Amino acid sequence: MSWLLIAVGLALLVAGGEALIRGSVSIASKLGMSKALIGVTLIGFGTSMPEFVATFGAAAKGSPDIAFGNVLGSNIANILMILGVSTLIHPIATRMHGLWRDALFVSLSAAASVYWIYSGGITFWGAAWLLAAFATYMFFTIRADIADEIATADDITALPKERALPLSLLFAIGGIAALVLGAEALIRGASDIALGMGVSEAMVGITIVGIGTSLPEATASIIASLKRENEIAFANIVGSNIFNGLGILGITGLFHTLTFSPASAGGFTLLDAAILCTATFFMFFFAVTHKRIMRWEGALLLLAYGGYLGWLVTRALG
Repeated sequence: MSWLLIAVGLALLVAGGEALIRGSVSIASKLGMSKALIGVTLIGFGTSMPEFVATFGAAAKGSPDIAFGNVLGSNIANILMILGVSTLIHPIATRMHGLWRDALFVSLSAAASVYWIYSGGITFWGAAWLLAAFATYMFFTIRADIADEIATADDITALPKERALPLSLLFAIGGIAALVLGAEALIRGASDIALGMGVSEAMVGITIVGIGTSLPEATASIIASLKRENEIAFANIVGSNIFNGLGILGITGLFHTLTFSPASAGGFTLLDAAILCTATFFMFFFAVTHKRIMRWEGALLLLAYGGYLGWLVTRALG
């Protein structure tokens, strides 16, 4: 029953995220919002809605390990798994415009994970600091996009066709409902498995929940690579990691306590955070060299992710 809940939850998360993106983009178009604002806010927020709902829901149910593990695992999966697969499909060309700004804030998010694990949780003021950093990133990104007439959504060639406003609202509301129900099913199934197998909730959050809620980003990036829309694949991962690490943890931490025991068996370790920081460094290192990420570099990222998952399993069974 637990695995069925997880399967249903993941399906609802993916379907809900897709519906929310399509509906919100159509609404924005109807209301005359700029493409810069659509790309930076609605599309970026939409692909990270599963992570937000799952993280906030887990924290509300008193499972901070799953909440934090979801963000940590999702961000690692975004870089090592999703970027690796996308690059294997087609080498990803990276645009230098704004790359250093993105690198700074993604690195800031990753470095914060080291501190949160070391200190055993996120305080209210720590959450407020994360939200302030996220707001700063949003301000500079939107200002730069408007000033340069560059927007993330400009490169998207597969935006949904314009719909009537009532239908667009139905898509958005239905997507939110599916996300909430999917997160509920996923959290219940993951918690049951953690208790039944003696595996910590932190481990389940990093693996099952973290990977599962990354599926919308995975779908978007892989499709972008298949269409050779390289910049979309890379920008999707960058935006998701920033929103996950700064926005989602910031909002969740303001309303719910996020404390855990890093020294507990099967819980978080500094190595988890070190993996995220190292993956972040190499993502941008590969992006700067030759202004593209090559297939062999994507293969290295995937191999690293396989090794990390193997280590997680060994740690859980040890």
